Amino acid sequence: MEFYFNTIGAELHLYREDGFFDQDLGKITETFTGKLKTNNFLGENFELEDISGLFSKGEKYSIKSSNGFEGVIVKRGLSDRYVLK
Repeated sequence: MEFYFNTIGAELHLYREDGFFDQDLGKITETFTGKLKTNNFLGENFELEDISGLFSKGEKYSIKSSNGFEGVIVKRGLSDRYVLK
């Protein structure tokens, strides 16, 4: 399962690859504590926390969903995609 970030207008959205059509998981906002949260009115919401090291910011995120899904996504090489580990 792969995830990626995409800008729509001035808003950043989280996407999940899902066959032919990728699934928009919602607009991302940053919380006071630095976590990233999606706001998806009808579907599940996600919370991402950067767990990368000091010199590799944005390379690894802890991901949790409102439906109980938890895991770690890691940036794939030189790509802008993240792979679930």
